[in-house]
Amino acid sequence: PAIPWGTQSFIVEFIVIMLRAVILALALGAAAAFAPLASKPMRGSVLNAGAVDTLKGLQGPAIPWGSDGVLVGKEESEIKGYDTFEKFATALAASGVDTASGEFTIYAPTDSAVELVNSPDLTADVVKYHITPGKMPKGSIAGDQATLLGKDMTYKYFSRQTFLDDAVIGQVPQGAATGQSYPVDIAFDNGLIHTIAFVQNPAWTKVSGDAGQGGIA
Repeated sequence: PAIPWGTQSFIVEFIVIMLRAVILALALGAAAAFAPLASKPMRGSVLNAGAVDTLKGLQGPAIPWGSDGVLVGKEESEIKGYDTFEKFATALAASGVDTASGEFTIYAPTDSAVELVNSPDLTADVVKYHITPGKMPKGSIAGDQATLLGKDMTYKYFSRQTFLDDAVIGQVPQGAATGQSYPVDIAFDNGLIHTIAFVQNPAWTKVSGDAGQGGIA
């Protein structure tokens, strides 16, 4: 039987409405997909983190499997993970040092460094020995650095590397040798962070070339 004209008209109108809805939905989806990236906040575009939060989110040098990897079918040079700075961040938060007032440079040891057998405990004084007033980019270090503890870290430039006490600032693999890269010039709200492979010891003293690590002959 033939469909009455009124019913045909209703069906056509319904189809037109549905098509308009589909076209509108597609247009809105396309607009969202091609929206400028600048409309979304990008990590690091604006500093909004203190020293502790920055340290907790900071990725350190790569950690290779080493000889343990052979047992699980890995190459010794394959990357197992990345070092972190949780232990120093926790110690900094508990130290009472106010890094939100003024500008500072923090020399942050990795968690692996904190776990080394001869590393000093991260007391408040030891934490202060890792912090200097003012922003000091790695490329501007050219002398001893006065710390919040009141004792200077001793500067040395040797083998094209910058040292403060025993720690290399901006450590990278030398030549064709394998090694790890330690990030430097990491910005936080009130300063800069340089990462290091040792916990600095306030008891360190400058000694002869026959001395071992830690300023002890």
